[in-house]
Amino acid sequence: MEGLEGGASDGNGRETLGLERVNGFSDAVFAVAITLLILTIAIPKVFDTEQLGQQLVDMWPEFLGFFISFFIVGAFWIGHHSMFALLRRSTPGLLWINIVLLVFVVILPFSTDLMSEYNGSVVAVVFYDINMAAVALSLSFLWWYASYCHDLVLDSVAPAVRKHLLRIYLSMSLIFCLSIAIAFVNIPVSQYFYLTLIPVNIWLGRVHRKEKARNGQ
Repeated sequence: MEGLEGGASDGNGRETLGLERVNGFSDAVFAVAITLLILTIAIPKVFDTEQLGQQLVDMWPEFLGFFISFFIVGAFWIGHHSMFALLRRSTPGLLWINIVLLVFVVILPFSTDLMSEYNGSVVAVVFYDINMAAVALSLSFLWWYASYCHDLVLDSVAPAVRKHLLRIYLSMSLIFCLSIAIAFVNIPVSQYFYLTLIPVNIWLGRVHRKEKARNGQ
């Protein structure tokens, strides 16, 4: 297992070979998962082509599930990519946490299909929310492990940046956890609650900029 930590250095103390392999493997998993999302939407079968338009309209829950999942998985990938760009080395622990994260990413096409097929089911929506929360929590734990537990981050990364990224990942986790609770009360509200990711990220960005200005960075 010790060999998993090693890699070629880029001259700045960053072991590029090991991190590039981990990042490349992770990118491939994200790419497959995000591609499989569209395969959850089956081509409608009609005997009269005049019914095709109505069939497509009736499929809006499936398209909604696809677009929601696509952009959220995209946000997860951006977060993961940004994180690994700030790391200087890996450890076996980091790799295993990353594997757990990718497990939940791979499940997303199934949970998306389940939610789209049974859009009015609390069980289906809660399963989807739990899946999303698991990805977000894994991402949060991955950054905490790398940044605060084992100091795997580049020396050039300021403490304010470490804190800012942790806030972003934890806020995503909180939003999906709250969606789980909301689903038991109102399913549509639970599904649209994901949109709060946008204003929350904007607000966190402003908080980060103010902290940087206050610290003279």
